[in-house]
Amino acid sequence: MGTSEMIVTGLLPQLSAALGVSVARAGTLITVLAVGMMIGAPAMSVAPAPAAPHRTALIAALLIFAAGHVVGALRSGLGLSLAGRFAAALGNGTFWAVGAVIATTAAGPAASTRAMSVMVGGTTLANVIGVPLSTAAGQLSGWQTPFWALAALAVAAAAVIVRRV
Repeated sequence: MGTSEMIVTGLLPQLSAALGVSVARAGTLITVLAVGMMIGAPAMSVAPAPAAPHRTALIAALLIFAAGHVVGALRSGLGLSLAGRFAAALGNGTFWAVGAVIATTAAGPAASTRAMSVMVGGTTLANVIGVPLSTAAGQLSGWQTPFWALAALAVAAAAVIVRRV
């Protein structure tokens, strides 16, 4: 999840060329993710609460996140690219909101802060390791590769939750 937030940064030259827009215009792919998380995540994390358990919301968040990255890998224009990033943002924000509840509840009061530290630590690792790896992969095998990889990892994580949580 953390890698997705900054994945575009290292791929801006390739993305701008593929989309036929300036680097600055391609940079809106970063902005739309932030806006999507800010606006959509609270609504997405509250909406399923009465009807679905947190586990279901977490799985849905991962699948929405994956779908957004598939759209990103298949992009054919800036508009569709922005829509994919916005969808990924909804899944990303929902994952963090619901995941925090699940982690702290599962850990219990005595270990809830540690559970949150592990979640936040994962984001740090995603930025320190995942973003440079995504940039390298994008430069070596095409800018789509990191988007496909994030989609595949999200689907795999959803499958693990289905089987184990």
